[in-house]
Amino acid sequence: MAHDSEQKIKLLVLYDILCRLTDENHALNTDELIEELGKQGIKASPRVLTRDIELLNSHGYEILSYKKKYYYYYVVNRHFDSAEIAMLADVVKASKLSSGQKSTLIKKLAEMVGCYQAESLSKHIINCDTPKRSNSHIIYSIDAIDRAINERKKVSFLYYSLDEKKNKVYRKDGARYITNPLVMVWNKDNYYLITYPDRHDGTTTYRIDRMESVKVEDIDIVEKAEFENFDIEKYRTQVFSMFGGEVHTVELQFVKEMIDDMYDKFGEQIRITPGSNDMFRVKVPIQISPTFFSWVAGSCGKVHILSPRSINEQFKAFVERIKNAY
Repeated sequence: MAHDSEQKIKLLVLYDILCRLTDENHALNTDELIEELGKQGIKASPRVLTRDIELLNSHGYEILSYKKKYYYYYVVNRHFDSAEIAMLADVVKASKLSSGQKSTLIKKLAEMVGCYQAESLSKHIINCDTPKRSNSHIIYSIDAIDRAINERKKVSFLYYSLDEKKNKVYRKDGARYITNPLVMVWNKDNYYLITYPDRHDGTTTYRIDRMESVKVEDIDIVEKAEFENFDIEKYRTQVFSMFGGEVHTVELQFVKEMIDDMYDKFGEQIRITPGSNDMFRVKVPIQISPTFFSWVAGSCGKVHILSPRSINEQFKAFVERIKNAY
């Protein structure tokens, strides 16, 4: 019976060995594979091992081989390559997770590219401590929110800000927020939940790392037609701050060197046209907020608000308030 159990699990163990210990620059021959299987208590012969690899290939696992003195086998077709894993590791490093959680997640990511390429990612595991305040419960909060969105249920939570001594100050005097979850968004090193109210228009955004005691309520969300086909990418191009504002179509005029910035900020689908004095123009939907005005001011005159006039006047008032503060 033990032999039967070994044979049933052998294909899984064999493929795991190939994924962990091989890549296009590091292959294992038949004897080495038999040795690795033996370390896990599984016996194999060269002839049977060759058939096992053929069986895996016939089911789409794509194990490549070449012959020198012996046949060598390796795996290259992975879900992620090392560059993609490095990018994901950088996202994890920038998150509000604790340093222990970051290291654990990054190690799991590295395992997806095999041990040799994982070594080149080891720098991502070092110095995961950052000056950011971490929230060790954020993974559980994300899991609860994800379930609520998928099950179309309301979500409730406590929400807090920090005072000058870094103490938590709970909003609504510690009462729970109950709302309709729409989507989670990663933006500028923070993870946000976009929600909408039952009766009023618009959306509200919360930082997930500032949530506590997140719970999936046994209450169906209030369905709204305007959110049935919510376009998150369009939303990203509109918001300068994840805390939003009223959306206006704004015409901007800017110098040539800002063209790349415009594409980065609003997407390559925008239409840029020539303006006056060797400048360029674009019309884009923007949620008007202090963050947007700060971006315009930070361009040091390279970006101008042409219309609507009301937004231009708001910007002038914004700059005047800054001047008066000094």
